Amino acid sequence: MWHGFLTDELREKRLVERTKKGDRSAFELLINPYSKALCNYISFRAKNDADANDIVQEAILSIWQSITTYEYQSSFKTWAFSIARRRLADFYRKNSRNESLPLTDFENVFTAKDNLDDNLERMDVEQALSKLNSQDNELVYLVFQAQLSYQEISAMLNIPVGTVKSRMSSIKTKLKTILSWEG
Repeated sequence: MWHGFLTDELREKRLVERTKKGDRSAFELLINPYSKALCNYISFRAKNDADANDIVQEAILSIWQSITTYEYQSSFKTWAFSIARRRLADFYRKNSRNESLPLTDFENVFTAKDNLDDNLERMDVEQALSKLNSQDNELVYLVFQAQLSYQEISAMLNIPVGTVKSRMSSIKTKLKTILSWEG
């Protein structure tokens, strides 16, 4: 997309440079396009709304405080999601909660419709997703909700792109099997 004469990539780079110099308004412009996706990602992985709000604040603060270390080796979006993911893990580690992160009800992932068939189909998908492990659920979320590319997910999770592709292929196969078995 073009903003005046600047491409998104060039505009983002300039905002990063201004933010590195301490420009808070540039930081707001930089983080704003990703803030909803970051909040949704953290809410999806957090145990409750209160934890999610705390983690979002910590993540945004951490992104602001760490901006000088951003070196353009990945997109800003990927870098920001990586920080959010680490703050999520840090939060639960710090609070000594050793249980695994719960699967959420995916209501915010799939929009409810008044049609009974649509609701039943949505419930089938939710039930199928609930049978995936937390790593697979995270990957599904990053692909379909956060709309990160396989390249971005690869950088964020520090795994090869081929691994992301093969995991997604495996997940799709699992979901098809579960949905055809239950349907």
